[in-house]
Amino acid sequence: MTEVTYTFRLERELREAFVEMAEAQDMTAAQILRRMIRDAVDEHREALAHENWTRDEIGSAMNGADDADTSRLPPDAVENEWDRLKRKIRHHDDK
Repeated sequence: MTEVTYTFRLERELREAFVEMAEAQDMTAAQILRRMIRDAVDEHREALAHENWTRDEIGSAMNGADDADTSRLPPDAVENEWDRLKRKIRHHDDK
């Protein structure tokens, strides 16, 4: 793995507080920064993956809605099913 040095400016008070925080965790400031950067990159990748998954799911649903062979439920059937599920949940909560 090639290592790269990253240099940036901080206010003195912020740097001192950060170093103090790192020492309290028995870590170096560099270790904490690497962990924070890794976490930020992982979080960003997960968000992108979820966004792509959502887009694909919506695209599939839209294609299915446009497909003449897709079965359709009348609105009354959908409402009746939701009412049934809500009653089931309420009944379960009353126990």
